This record gives sequence, structure tokens and C-alpha cells, in this order.
Amino acid sequence: MGMVGKVTEPSALAGRQQLLDAINELLTELDQGIHWDNDDLSSFLEAMSALLGSIENSYTNKGEAVPADSWEIMSRVLRGARYYD
Repeated sequence: MGMVGKVTEPSALAGRQQLLDAINELLTELDQGIHWDNDDLSSFLEAMSALLGSIENSYTNKGEAVPADSWEIMSRVLRGARYYD
């Protein structure tokens, strides 16, 4: 007997869509020529590394708890790396 209905993703992949959405948002901005402070790969990766290295501070400064979902964290890091100093 075959399974009927949607196959659910393993819980480890549950937040994957958030990261995919962030990547697609960045690609759209690049296609539209939207300016980022960190608009070359080197500065973007440096900002991404710095932001990821201190991500708990970013949440603390906003009075928010660090999400348990690492996909959500990475989606925020990708978005934040555009402008992070």
C-alpha cells in the first residue's frame, strides 16, 4: 500500500524554507541592483562571520531570545550581513 498525502520533512529540515526565502531575497536584490554596505563577496563574508560570531548579542540588544531553529538564525545572518559593520 502506498502512502497518501504529503510526506513530512524530518524536523531537522523544518525551518529550511526560511533560509531559502532569505537567499531568494538576496538574489532578487542583486538582480535589482539594490545597494548593500557589504556589496562585494569579501566584505559580505567578513560581515557574515562577524555577525554569526556575535549573534547572541544581536538578539540580546533587541530584547529577543536566540531562536532554537538554526535555519532561522542563518536566514537572519544572511540578511544582516548586507549591512553589518
